[in-house]
Amino acid sequence: MLGYLDALFQRLVLPRQPIEPALECSREEIRALILLGSSGRMIMSDFAAGLGVPLSTATHTVDRLVEKVLVVRNRRDEDRHVVEVGMSENGRKLQASFRSKRQGMARSWLAALSPGEREIFLELMAKVTLRAMPEPERPDHE
Repeated sequence: MLGYLDALFQRLVLPRQPIEPALECSREEIRALILLGSSGRMIMSDFAAGLGVPLSTATHTVDRLVEKVLVVRNRRDEDRHVVEVGMSENGRKLQASFRSKRQGMARSWLAALSPGEREIFLELMAKVTLRAMPEPERPDHE
């Protein structure tokens, strides 16, 4: 199984190509875009928590994404200390491009399988995905 996972990883990662022509994003920037794409607008503290990084690291990531015109940063009118981040129009277009590419990749994987095999594969992937998710932290008093 590990051999198959290694081979799959190699096919997904190598050779590494830019996300879009003339647009380079770090792994952390891609994670940030994925988080914003799935969560929508967020305040910076929630954004940092979602990435699992300190607020200063999240701020630097947002700075780079704002420079690339993929993310917008706004202050709330009711409390100017609260900063929200969200996808820009360019960011949403890039997110749609990611989604389209992932769907195409998934379709190509499933094309090699019979309808019955696809059903089994998807059931197994659902189980593996649930197991791969981190378990919620439990309070110490339990």
